[in-house]
Amino acid sequence: MLLQHPLKPTGRTVADFLGSSARVSNWFVTNPAPSIKYLNLESEEFKGDVAGMPSTRPPVIDTVSDFADWLSLSLPELDWFASFWRIDTTTPEHLKHYQYQLLKKPDGHTRLIEKPKTRLKELQRKIYQEILTTAEIHSAAHGFCPGKSCLSHAANHTRKRYVMSYDIAQCFQSIGWLQVKTVFLRMGYPDRVSTYLTALCTHSVQLKRSHLSLFDASQRMLLKQRHLPQGAPGSPALTNIILYRLDHRLTGLANQLGLNYSRYADDIALSGNAHRDYRFLEPLIGGICLDEGVTLNYRKTRIRRSHQKQRLTGIVVNNKPNIDRKQFDALKATLTNCARHGLQSQNRNSHPHFAAHLLGRIQYVKSLNKERGLKLEKIYRNIPIA
Repeated sequence: MLLQHPLKPTGRTVADFLGSSARVSNWFVTNPAPSIKYLNLESEEFKGDVAGMPSTRPPVIDTVSDFADWLSLSLPELDWFASFWRIDTTTPEHLKHYQYQLLKKPDGHTRLIEKPKTRLKELQRKIYQEILTTAEIHSAAHGFCPGKSCLSHAANHTRKRYVMSYDIAQCFQSIGWLQVKTVFLRMGYPDRVSTYLTALCTHSVQLKRSHLSLFDASQRMLLKQRHLPQGAPGSPALTNIILYRLDHRLTGLANQLGLNYSRYADDIALSGNAHRDYRFLEPLIGGICLDEGVTLNYRKTRIRRSHQKQRLTGIVVNNKPNIDRKQFDALKATLTNCARHGLQSQNRNSHPHFAAHLLGRIQYVKSLNKERGLKLEKIYRNIPIA
């Protein structure tokens, strides 16, 4: 298509190209031919996709001085927390607002957690609770939404012939200054106030060279720019607000194809029963993601049929939301060893509240499979806890 039409083609040209494609015809062999529709995502037609209209309005803040007063800060303190001056690896630790934690992921890559220090975290939590919770999010968003969870996300895709999952690459790190500032501008805040709000909610990472080398070049570039820090209270909410249009567009795509769509944080899922070669979805979804400022991690794309294990966010969805057997067995083995050899014998990562951590994992299993959860609880009661 791009080779034949280097300039932007008309809608009719695109439709004719798709209609003449044998591959596209094979994708839709048992369904109506594809068509092009033009939709205004800001129209009233789409208001029904909002996950509950906010019952409160954000506070009125007209000036930077008002903003400082709202946060109970002086103007110099506000400037300090906004971190407009230059900070690098030589800056004393007490002048930095974030602490870093490097975690090893199962695939061998490194995950960076950017944890704001106590005072900044309190400011970010106030912005989240009183401003960000008043913004609209799409009903397809399930991550970090009141009354929703990974379980509600998975429940949308049970008993389906096909379950497709896609992963947004470096989701928080890909969302930068301009996207965040646009959120506050659209909420009605003046430019200067929006600038300070954005400064408090974003962060530019300053890591030692040895630590930066653990990430590839593209990720290092994202980390050095102002982005949503993974570990800050407002980052999940801002992600849902910024991906509002993405959810609109993917919901529309799913509806046209007779599929279910939902998103949990950076995990995108579609499912359906119509027999079709769904590999055509990946470039479509990838293109929409690029248009909305994020990218897909194509290595994590999965298409699973009903005779295979269909998993979303670690939950098996073939017949009903259920715990993965391997996860259950691993947790059961950990609990058994704790009962035999003591709690700390299994605390290999030096978790400060390991007993509570194990109990939380048991309650998660219980929410998915009550019978298995009760079995784990029985073993847990045999663990000697000082």
